Amino acid sequence: MGERGPDEVIEQALVRIRRDQQARGLQRRTADGVAAQASAASAARFRYLDALDGRAEGQAISQIAEAIDVDRPRASRLTAALLADGLIEREAAPGDQRYATIRLTAAGRDFVGRVHAARRRSVAEALGGFSEDEARTLAALLERFVDAWPRHRG
Repeated sequence: MGERGPDEVIEQALVRIRRDQQARGLQRRTADGVAAQASAASAARFRYLDALDGRAEGQAISQIAEAIDVDRPRASRLTAALLADGLIEREAAPGDQRYATIRLTAAGRDFVGRVHAARRRSVAEALGGFSEDEARTLAALLERFVDAWPRHRG
């Protein structure tokens, strides 16, 4: 076998990260007694909340659906679940009850903040064996890589 190319090494690294994150999330949910099927729903719910993070003015459900790449009916079901959980709030547009703006509640902002903080702790732990220069170089290259990632635009 020959040496693996950078594309294969990076692809496999991304797979390992995703699998590890899914396994840890599933393990936590199973330990809490929640059904394993919740993993996909939880991921979609967090993508929804994350799409609203930092948007004080809120967004329409159709904008959120596009941002998280789900169809409108799925976004509506996620909206209903997150409203019931108290993580988002809905406000009708003045003069047009058909149009609603969705925003994070204080509880939603707190939840998203805790998830981001946990992710940053994991990244800091993974960077523990890196020098500061290596960590900065990795960060710059990773940002460049993500910016160049092919995205399908309808």
